[in-house]
Amino acid sequence: MPHCRAAFFIFENMNHTPELFRERLFHQNERVMKFGLDAMHRALETLGQPTYPVILVAGTNGKGQVSALLSTIAHRQGYRTGLFTSPHLIDFSERIRVNGQRPDSQTFYDVGWHILNTFGGTEDPEENARRRESTSDQPPVLTYFECCFAMAVELFRRESVEMGIYEVGLGGRLDATNVLSPALSIITSIGLDHEAYLGHTPDAIAREKAGIMRAGHPVVIGRQCHTVLAEEAHSRHCSALYALGTDFDWHETPDGEIELTYGQNTCPMPGARHLAAFQRDNAAIAFFGAHLAYQTGIFSRDPLSPHCDAIEHTRWVGRMYSLPSAIAESYHVAAIIMDGAHNPDGVRRFCEAIRTRPASRRVLIVNSCKDKSIDAMFVQYLDLFDRSDIFVPPVANPRILSPRAYCEQNALPATQACSTLSEAFERAAQCAGPDGTLYVTGSLYLLGEALNFLGDTTILESTEY
Repeated sequence: MPHCRAAFFIFENMNHTPELFRERLFHQNERVMKFGLDAMHRALETLGQPTYPVILVAGTNGKGQVSALLSTIAHRQGYRTGLFTSPHLIDFSERIRVNGQRPDSQTFYDVGWHILNTFGGTEDPEENARRRESTSDQPPVLTYFECCFAMAVELFRRESVEMGIYEVGLGGRLDATNVLSPALSIITSIGLDHEAYLGHTPDAIAREKAGIMRAGHPVVIGRQCHTVLAEEAHSRHCSALYALGTDFDWHETPDGEIELTYGQNTCPMPGARHLAAFQRDNAAIAFFGAHLAYQTGIFSRDPLSPHCDAIEHTRWVGRMYSLPSAIAESYHVAAIIMDGAHNPDGVRRFCEAIRTRPASRRVLIVNSCKDKSIDAMFVQYLDLFDRSDIFVPPVANPRILSPRAYCEQNALPATQACSTLSEAFERAAQCAGPDGTLYVTGSLYLLGEALNFLGDTTILESTEY
């Protein structure tokens, strides 16, 4: 035991470079999926429960975009706003923002090392396991995601934020973020994903997501599982539940603009006309959630009066994101569009969005995690892409299928497997031609590598324009 602690002491006191921090953090039980809130409750006793209003955003798809829009709305209302999202695409620091900006490096790494030194454990797995289960006063050992979340809580405290928007991780009920006390809970959508952990039906998954509801506080939900979520809201004594498609919605005006409707009220949503339908759903949820925040006293004034321009001032990479034209031109194609759809419901929305775009030669670059419903995802691609127009690159993550395995599983010719990401883009571009569009999807890991490879670091900039 002593030699393990000594080794960790040396690790703590080495030169705190960004590379060392990332190595230490990613080593922190990166592959551990631990459900239960005991450790996080104990950690929060050390860190302190946030004193600012918190909005929790859960859902199968869309929660990141909704969180980013809410962050922009809150900041433009004059609140110093913290935003926690996951996962990241290029750099870990994307997950934690204040007023849309990543914190300065000194603050970020000071907080990071503080969390790891407090909750990171030792290099002895048995000791860490004991501390994870212990109920003593000794700080618990947190997993990778729990450390990420704890960093956000601590950094927002140091930065004196006045509003916190937290995107829930995998589920809801047992997600680390659920130790917070949200004044408003939002569930964006319900679809089949992570069934091994959340359940094998939409209703079962909805009940897990419903764990973020709080007695005495309102809930906003998307279009799915209204009955089940209403039952959960009632049993949990929520103050009210508002559902997209029933209590509020968006519609297109005769001149092509998009408006939010709720009761007898309407509110313009500038910029929404350029969004796919599922993104308009996300915007409507964010806008109505912001209005509800005003009604319940979270905001001091109504952000929808006279209208809200958050869409035009929010950048969210990874959902029907069109890369800079210069990158597309370098490959001699009309456009390169990336979407993080990584489950059947997300792919359905992705394909629906493509159908609304002008007809052109479509070529797909795709790969997915082994534990996803790949068959249910792939069959949807075939409605829009010929098999010869689908290219599969490798991704440097052990969760992702090898290109050959992906092709074999989906009856793609072995020739569609690529040895490098560069090869995939070159072959896809040749296939698409100057009027064609390249689509990249199937995994956020793939999107991150592609963005880095293509040199588009937009995600590292502010989420606000």
